[in-house]
Amino acid sequence: MAKKDLVTIKVSGLKDLHKALKNLDHDLHKKTLKAAGKSAMDPVAVSARNNGARDTGGLYATIKVSATTDVRRLRKSGRKAAMIASVSAGTSSRKKGVTGHQALNVEFGNSKIKAQPFLRPALQGKQRSTILRFRKELRKGVEKSARTQARRTAR
Repeated sequence: MAKKDLVTIKVSGLKDLHKALKNLDHDLHKKTLKAAGKSAMDPVAVSARNNGARDTGGLYATIKVSATTDVRRLRKSGRKAAMIASVSAGTSSRKKGVTGHQALNVEFGNSKIKAQPFLRPALQGKQRSTILRFRKELRKGVEKSARTQARRTAR
């Protein structure tokens, strides 16, 4: 990926967010981050499904949203992050549908197939709205988790 393809966003209020998340139990903290990430990326997945080629429908069926707080995957990304949310296409098994290699061939093309991008156009121009949606969902999630935390400690 070229440097120009990266998204740069300035965020403020992270100290307050970190403080609010730190007050939550670890399981609520992780659950809140994952839920906010998934809901923020859902419209991107819908757009990717609409953009994708539908010859057999196999690619359409394999587009999914995932979010992780797994420490190993976070370290592997090389960024200082608490959660990674992503939209992916393809599976590891041919029996379940289009494989990851086939999805890459559709997205970028090869010597025999013309590129039919579906993931990149799904996110282009939607970075700001995705971040705003993440912020809104995270705020709701932190408030809900704080109420859950209060009920837990009241017991």
